[in-house]
Parts: sequence; C-alpha cells; structure tokens
Amino acid sequence: MFALKLKELRESLGLSQRALAVKLGISQSTVGMWESGQREPNFKTIEDIANFFDVTTDYLLGRTDSKKPMLDNNADIGFDDFTYAMHNESKELTDDDKQMLLDMARMLKKRIDERKSKE
Repeated sequence: MFALKLKELRESLGLSQRALAVKLGISQSTVGMWESGQREPNFKTIEDIANFFDVTTDYLLGRTDSKKPMLDNNADIGFDDFTYAMHNESKELTDDDKQMLLDMARMLKKRIDERKSKE
C-alpha cells in the first residue's frame, strides 16, 4: 500500500522520482524501489515523507483513506452539544462528504463574519 500511496502523492505534485529524491535527500533508485515495493523506508523516513506531503503516516501506510488526522472518538476536548452531534453523525460520511460539510461550515462562518462587520 505504501508504494501506491507514495507514487500517487508524488505524481499529484507533478514530481519525478528524481525530484522527490532530491527533496528528501535520498537517491532516485531508493524512491524507485519504494514505489515498486522492493524496499520500504524506516520509521523516521516515513515520518519525513508524511511531513513533506502533509499527510498522516497512517495514510501513507494504507491504514486510512483520510490524508489528515481525524478526531479520536474518546478524546475529551470539551465538545458542545452541536459539535458532538456533528462528530457522531459524520462517522458514516465519505471523506468527500466530510470535506463538503467542512466547506459549507466555513462558508457559513464567512457569512456570519461579514454580517457582523456590517453591524
């Protein structure tokens, strides 16, 4: 799974194997071996790759399809009733659905801020 995710991320930025290798400070052949599944990076390098692409290590390793961290269901972070309900109700949503919901919330927040600035 790592091999596929790495190649997908590299290509999404329009980078060649060589360009990625330069950015990570490794050889092009190493990137090629990772993408072909012949070798795997060590833990520190996986973390460096995740940081470079701004994704989680779980995403790189194929443990989740979400590129960004999700909230821990057991986290005690002081949810109000609305936030708690949205968190629980969103468990069945796809990543695209969640992104659309987040975009809608941001649009609503922008409208509220604009309305407040006019008052």
